[in-house]
Formats: sequence, structure tokens, C-alpha cells
Amino acid sequence: MKLDPENEAVIFDIQGFSVHDGPGARTLVFFKGCSLHCFWCSNPESLNMKPEIMYRRTKCVKCHQCIGRHICPYDAISAEGPDTFVTIDRSKCAQCEDLPCVEECYHDALGIAGEVYTLDELMKRIQRDMPYWGDGGGVTVGGGEIAVQHRFVANFLKRLHAQNVHTAVESSSAAPWDHLKDIYENVDFAFNDIKHMDPEKHKAGTGGDNKMILENIEKIAQLAQEGKLRQIIRIPIIVGYNDDDENIDATIAFCKKIGANEVNILPYHRLGESKYEQLDVEYKGKALVAPTDEHMKEIAERIRAAGLTCYIGSDTPF
Repeated sequence: MKLDPENEAVIFDIQGFSVHDGPGARTLVFFKGCSLHCFWCSNPESLNMKPEIMYRRTKCVKCHQCIGRHICPYDAISAEGPDTFVTIDRSKCAQCEDLPCVEECYHDALGIAGEVYTLDELMKRIQRDMPYWGDGGGVTVGGGEIAVQHRFVANFLKRLHAQNVHTAVESSSAAPWDHLKDIYENVDFAFNDIKHMDPEKHKAGTGGDNKMILENIEKIAQLAQEGKLRQIIRIPIIVGYNDDDENIDATIAFCKKIGANEVNILPYHRLGESKYEQLDVEYKGKALVAPTDEHMKEIAERIRAAGLTCYIGSDTPF
């Protein structure tokens, strides 16, 4: 799939009236493509840049109308018998640009994660939501990782600022600074994830090194100190991975070193587990359990005791 990176992007979801991802009521725009592969990820449909099929077996009536070369030019969908669920050969499916099988599924068992938008089309969609934001609302962009489609994202944020729209971004910062700096020229609110401070454990859990990530977060902290944006450090709390005192203390020390004063800790949840089944992908977080409320409070108090502001989950002032 060839796109004009300045003017076209693949987006997998747009949600209106969010109140947890920046000040006021907001529209959230989720971009496909990610440079990390966190084993607990709740948005597996964001990892691949290309639009892909989501197969919801709970809605499938086994009519098999999606089978056959007249529907699928790559013959990627098959069934073992007349009363069985279909099987999708994802390697064949990946060759398809249009995914016509989805239009033939009248029961919505087949859906598409990812749609191509131009800048004008996305701005038109955003303008539809503007009357419902009220005072202090705006747009938050996330993913995936927004820097994967950095040229479009930078242009989009510039267009929003030109219309005096408040902007927020959610990012792992796992990208070269050259891909991020244009984005942050038009950002009012920055949510930056820190998954783990230890380089080896970070790579084991996310598939990527954290050296560049931490360097980028420090650069964004400098922008915050210059009054150009507000930065919130977000830590997903994954029990048995990054919730130990040693890692929390290391994260606190890093935040204090770079002058980042606000931390938002987010409890792990399993809300995205069904998406793995819909994508025929193994969910590597099955053994994980959500942190208890008490454990989240203990972590928050440890962070606050170090002189930082800490919010738990969606209990935030923004």
C-alpha cells in the first residue's frame, strides 16, 4: 500500500467525547503502526500499518458467503465443512488492498481495522465534533505510535493549531528525534510512556531499547520547562514486570532529573484480549493480573513521597 506520507494516513479508530486523555471533552484519533510490541498491548490492531481483517466469531453465522475467488481474489478464506467457522490465511490476506470480503459479510463478523484518511477528510471529521467539546476540549492523537506516520501527524497538528484547537499526543517516544520534533511544535499536552527503566527488561517486554526513548522524553521535558507544552509521564503498571520498588524508584529519579513533575499510573487491564482472537494472534499477556487498588495506591504514595504529583488511572484533573 503506497500512501502520500504528507497527506494520507491509516487510522484505526476515532472516538468522540473522551474525558480522560487531555483537558475537557476531546476527540481521540488512533493511528496505525507501532515501533514497539509490548506483550500486554490492548490495541493489537494498531501494530501493523496496513488495514487488516478483524474476524468476530461471535457474530459469524457460518454462511460462508465470504469464501471463493469471486469474493476474495487471493482465496484467503476457507472452511473445513458446511457448519464450521471460516479460517483466514493472513499471509494471503496481507496481499489484498481492498478487502472486499468485508462488504459481503452482512452479519458484521468481518470488519476492517484501519482506514485511509487524507488531511482534508480527517479535518472534516474533526469539525463534526467541535460543537460538542465545550470549553477546554480538543483533539488527542495516539496509536500505535504516532511517530510511525510522523509527517502526516505533524501536518495534522499544525492544521489543528491553525484553527486554535487544543492538541494532545500520546506517545512511547520510540522514534528518532527528527521524527518527533516537528510533531511537538504544535502540541499543548504531551503524554509520554515509560514502560521500564532497565534497558534489558524494557527490551524483553516491548521489543525495543529504551535509550532513545528516555533521551526523547528528556527533550520533551525541556519543552515543558520552556512553557511550550504540559508533560505527563504515564506508567502502565504491569504486575511482575515494572511494578517493583526498584523500577518505580528509578522512574522517580529519572523524572526528577529531567524536571518532569506529573506522573499518571495506569493499571493493566484485559479489555483488548478479544482483539487478539479476532486477528488470529497469540495474546502473550494471558498470565497477567490487574494490580489491586491497594497496590496502585502504594505506588502512587511512593511517587508522591518523592515530591512528584501522581494520578491513578482516570482520576486526573485533565
